[in-house]
Amino acid sequence: MIDYNKETADELARDFEVLTGIDLNTNSRKTEIMITRTLFYKILRDVNYMNDRMIAEWFKERGLKRDRSSILQALQKIGIYYKTYSSFRDFYNVYFNDKAEEFFTIEQTQKRALKESKRNLHINSLKIGKDSLELLIDTIPEGRRDEIRELITMRVKSWSWKSKDECQIIEGESILELH
Repeated sequence: MIDYNKETADELARDFEVLTGIDLNTNSRKTEIMITRTLFYKILRDVNYMNDRMIAEWFKERGLKRDRSSILQALQKIGIYYKTYSSFRDFYNVYFNDKAEEFFTIEQTQKRALKESKRNLHINSLKIGKDSLELLIDTIPEGRRDEIRELITMRVKSWSWKSKDECQIIEGESILELH
């Protein structure tokens, strides 16, 4: 017993094959074909209101075996396919408009993250081989560097004239010991 609109499903299949160039009757496991077939499952579900059982029956009538669990698993991966495969995204956007804005936001976030990562890489690469004093000096604002330079210069100059800690122990005899 068919409880879905078979004519609409057949028409959707014809239009989908023309648009994508994918033969829905193929059993190919190539990634491009599998992800595109997943989009067709979504179209049947959302446009023709077919559930996984109905989709499996429709394919069975065409002489193809599609397990309900495989259909459900594929449908759960739509978001991943949308983000990962541009061809899937292009076909998806022909039928649906719910993910385009979300993807644009994700894409902008990725671009910002990449830019920040490159900036951090540049900054951190400048730190390679530097000791903690050099790293500290790098954090001092330009306007305060003369002050710090003067303090360090005075400290370095003071090393030459400061007395060294050269203690010498002189042993002598005590008066008490002599008596």
